[in-house]
Amino acid sequence: MLKVKVTVPAVCTGFGPGLESFGLALALHETLEFSLRADSQLVIDTQGEGEYPASLRHPALRAAIAVFQSQERAPAGLQVSINSRIPPHMGLNDSAALTVGGLLAANNLLDGPLKRDDLIDLAAMLTGYATAPAAALLGGLVINGGMGRDRLYKRFDVVALKAVIAFPDLAAYNDPLPTLPALSISEAARMAARATLLADAFRTGDWPLLARTLADPTVETARRSLIPGADDAAKAAIEAGAIAVTVGGGGPTLIALAQVNHKRIEDAMQRAFSTVNIRARLWTVNVDTQGVTVSLSR
Repeated sequence: MLKVKVTVPAVCTGFGPGLESFGLALALHETLEFSLRADSQLVIDTQGEGEYPASLRHPALRAAIAVFQSQERAPAGLQVSINSRIPPHMGLNDSAALTVGGLLAANNLLDGPLKRDDLIDLAAMLTGYATAPAAALLGGLVINGGMGRDRLYKRFDVVALKAVIAFPDLAAYNDPLPTLPALSISEAARMAARATLLADAFRTGDWPLLARTLADPTVETARRSLIPGADDAAKAAIEAGAIAVTVGGGGPTLIALAQVNHKRIEDAMQRAFSTVNIRARLWTVNVDTQGVTVSLSR
């Protein structure tokens, strides 16, 4: 029986002056295996991070069903195994990764009738966002300017970097972005210019430029003000060797980008949060430059 294995990276969005237009793929992965069964049963096994039901309401199954419905055909029986390594509620787009995995698995079970742009558009329809699915598919840094009929996106290679991810355990946090006042024309123009410079810094490895453009005070200041210890953690990360620190995914996750001293940065951020009695989970991962991988076996 045909088996499809799909590995999908996490994606950090909502950072820097690009906000939801920027997606950075990170090497923290969801692994999904879909295989045909000889009978008509649907068997689902889920492991690891996350709290999604082992049912048709799971994001990966919803995505697979969308593919089957689009082609008006589906397998009689299906075995699904999902191993999640992307923690939920961290702004790393675990649901988008699972959706992309389900789309790719189902599409390959049907011999690939849907092309890349079709899959991105379908993922955007299911999740409500286009940037994260595109970055998960393509890897690296993706800048999205529109989907559907207004489809406009581009992938950029990123000079070798690692991301130290710090997720403080807060009783409550709500992204303040929806409640912030509208930007003026001059502020919007400034953010657009900084976003262009940030993309070039990622592409060329211009770390001083990255340090100056990654954080945007318009939104970042508001987000950090709601995260106890965030300013001290960011300062400690820079002193330990990080190039730059930003709030990722709308918060409260902090992302410290660095080429070296990753364990030192982790320890420094952990200590900073502990001084305000906040526990934090930390990971150090590479920027994922490959995107989705798919393997087929029988």
